[in-house]
Amino acid sequence: MGAMVSLRFEGVYYAARVWLNGVFLGDHEGYFSAFEYDITDIVVTEGENDLLVEVFSPEESEENDRKTIGGVWAMWDGMAPHINPGGIFKEVRLELDGGVRIRSLAAAADHTGCGAAHVDLYSRCSTRARLVGRVRPLGFEALGVEFEREVQVEEGENRVDIGFHVPDVRVWSTWDRGEQALYEMVLSCAGAEERARFGASTVELRDWTVYLNGERIFLRGINYLPSDAYPARATKELRRADASMVREAGMNAVRVHAHVADEGFYEACDELGLLVLQDFPLQWTHRRSILGPAVTQAGEMARILRGNPCVGVYLAHDEPFFVAPPEKWSPLGLMRTVAEVASPRWMLWQRRVLDPAVVRAISEEDDTRPVIDAAGHPLTTNHLYFGWYYGRFRDLEWVVKVFPGLSRLPTEYGAQALPDPESLQEIWPTGTPPDWSDLTLNYRLQVQRMARYVLWRGDRTAFVSESQRYQAEVLKHATELFRRRKYRPTGGTFAFMLNDPAPAVSWSVVDWRRRPKMAYETLLVAMRPVLICAEYPKERYGVGERISLPIFIVNDLLLKLDRVSWDWELLVGDSTAVRGGGETSVPKDCVVRVGEAVATLPAPGPAVLRLRLFGEERPHSNEYEFLVS
Repeated sequence: MGAMVSLRFEGVYYAARVWLNGVFLGDHEGYFSAFEYDITDIVVTEGENDLLVEVFSPEESEENDRKTIGGVWAMWDGMAPHINPGGIFKEVRLELDGGVRIRSLAAAADHTGCGAAHVDLYSRCSTRARLVGRVRPLGFEALGVEFEREVQVEEGENRVDIGFHVPDVRVWSTWDRGEQALYEMVLSCAGAEERARFGASTVELRDWTVYLNGERIFLRGINYLPSDAYPARATKELRRADASMVREAGMNAVRVHAHVADEGFYEACDELGLLVLQDFPLQWTHRRSILGPAVTQAGEMARILRGNPCVGVYLAHDEPFFVAPPEKWSPLGLMRTVAEVASPRWMLWQRRVLDPAVVRAISEEDDTRPVIDAAGHPLTTNHLYFGWYYGRFRDLEWVVKVFPGLSRLPTEYGAQALPDPESLQEIWPTGTPPDWSDLTLNYRLQVQRMARYVLWRGDRTAFVSESQRYQAEVLKHATELFRRRKYRPTGGTFAFMLNDPAPAVSWSVVDWRRRPKMAYETLLVAMRPVLICAEYPKERYGVGERISLPIFIVNDLLLKLDRVSWDWELLVGDSTAVRGGGETSVPKDCVVRVGEAVATLPAPGPAVLRLRLFGEERPHSNEYEFLVS
C-alpha cells in the first residue's frame, strides 16, 4: 500500500471551492471546521503544482434575511457593517500518510471514567487496520490506559468509536469547585499518530440549573465575542488573555456568543476551569435555504468541541425572531418582534423547523451534553435589557418578583458605554465634536438609547465617565439581583459582554485594546464566589426618611463558611451616620439573609452604604451610592 498525500485547510471564511492542477477537488461551507482532500493521484511530485482556491464570503444586506451561518460576523449590531472576515485565515498544508489516515480524533469521558475515542479515518481502499490507543494523565501521577482494536476500514471516509475506562479518574471541574484534571490520548494506526486532550466530567440541565459531576452549580458568567473581527489576527496569546480576564473577575463560566471560537480559547477554558455555554452561530432570522448547511455545520461543531471538558451546554440559536437595531426601529417592526417572541413554536419556521433540526444534529454527534434550542426565550434563557432597551434598570427587580420565571437563566443584560479615553481617541479625537452618524454606523453606538440614560453635555471626558458609571450600575444591580435569587429560580447569570472584536462603542466591559471600563472593576466584586450585598437602594431619598435594606451573603463554594463576621456603615457626606454588624455561619452553595442596614437619614448630600465581610483569606467589601435631598 503506497503513500497517501492530503491537502488540508484549517480554516476558511466563509466557503471555498478548490482546484489542483485543473482538477476540481470539492467545496466546503463553514468557517470553524477544517477540511481536506486526497490529492495522491493529482499532485505533481516533481515540478510545480497549480492550486486555485475560490473563497466566498458574501456580505449580508439585512439582519433578518441572512444567507450565511456567520453569527456575529453576519450583520450583527455590535460590529461595523463594512467588516468582512472572508479569506483563508488558518494554515494550509500537505499531509503524508501510509495506507490509512487519521483525519480527526476526539476523546471524552464522564465523571466515572467511562469514555470514548471518536476517530475519523480515511483510506484509499478497503483494508483491516489496528488502532492502538494510550491514555496518560497530564501534570499529575496516575495509572494510564492502553487499548487495541482491529477495525475494517472501507474505501473513503470512516467513523469509529472506541470505548475505554480510566481507573480512579480525577474529574474536571470549574476553578471554584475543584481541579482541572486533564488527560491526553495518543492514537496510532498504520504508522499514523494523532493526539487529543480531554477531561472527565458530566453536565446535566435540570429545571434550568446546571449540574456538574452530579452537583448543582450557579454559573457566574459573561458573553464572549471573537477576540478580533479578523480571525487571522487573533493570536493564541490574546484568546488566552481573554479567558484569563473572565477567570480573574471571579467568574466560573462564559458564553461563546453567536460564534465558534478557535481551539486555543477552549484549551484556555479547560485549563482555567471555565464552563462554556456554546452558541451555534445562528442569530436572528435566516432564509430557508440555510437549513441544510445549518444541520451539517451543527454536527461539525459538536464533533470539534466534544473533547473539551469546558464545553458544558450548547445553544442552537441566538434570538430566533425578528430583531432590528434601534436606528431601524418602527412601530410595525417592534410589534413584529413582540409577536414573534411571544408566539408559540409552531408559528415560526425558525423555531418549528430550523432549531429542532440543529438540536438533533448536535445531539447526534454529542449526546453527553444538554442542548438548548435558543437563547432569548422569555421564560428560560431570557435577555433582560432593563435600563437600555426599555424601562429603568431598577424596574428589573419588581418585574422578576411578579414574574419569577423571567429570571430562570438570564443569558444577556447590560448597557453600552464609551471605551477608555485613550482607545476612544482612535475613533473620536479629543477636541472634535461628536460625529453621531459615524459613531452609529461604523462604531455601533446606539445614540437614541444612550441619550435616554446618559446625556451629552458637550464634555467628552464627562461623557465617557458618566456612560461607564451608568453601565457599571446596570450590571451591578442585575448581577447581584440574580445572585440573590440563586436557585429560586435563577440557575446562573451571563452579563453582556466581555470584549469588542473591533473599535466600537458597545456593551463590552473591556474595549478592543483590552483596556477595562469601570464595569469590569464592578464585576470583580459582583461575580466573586462569596459576595456580601444588600437589596439595591433607591437613587434618591429625603432627609429624615428611614431606610431598611436587607443584607445577604452569597456563598457559591462547596465549603461551609464558619463564623464569618460582617459589618456595615452608612456615610452621609463625610461622616458616618450609623453602623452595625454581626457574626454568622453560611452553609455551602446558598444565600443567607444576615441582617438589615437600618437608618434614618440625617442630612442632605451624597451617601454611601459600605458592607464588609471578614473570615475568609482577606476581607471583602461592597458599597452603594445614593443621594439624600
